[in-house]
Amino acid sequence: MNHPFVRRSTLSIAALGCGLLMSACKDKRVEQLDTGITRDSALTVISKDLPANAPVDSFPNVYTRDRYIIASKNYEVLYFTPGNEKAGKESVPFKDLTPLVFVDNKLIGRGWSFWDSVSTANKIPLKNKDSVITDPNAPHSKKK
Repeated sequence: MNHPFVRRSTLSIAALGCGLLMSACKDKRVEQLDTGITRDSALTVISKDLPANAPVDSFPNVYTRDRYIIASKNYEVLYFTPGNEKAGKESVPFKDLTPLVFVDNKLIGRGWSFWDSVSTANKIPLKNKDSVITDPNAPHSKKK
């Protein structure tokens, strides 16, 4: 027979552990991005903490990006990677990236659940989140 205090303590510790694990997965730079900021401002925020020897890059910490024109609006998705990996050079599954979604150069949201809902609403094919880009000029559906 377990004492009620022991069960509550165990549940509290488990919940705290899950909360810490979830927050560890989110990058502080992505958390600083506010809806409505410009793409250039977002790039400034996500490029913080780059190593001093990092090569010059117009899209720092962006693995790859997609662009769409829908109903005369320019949609752009930047796939954020905290380690500055690049498609075609390093293999990173899409599930490990964070989509940053812009419309007409303004951030409208971030994360997979947001991007999945936008892509579904606009009939944009969804990414296979286990896929990686092995050739930067190939479609994003290659599986490694």
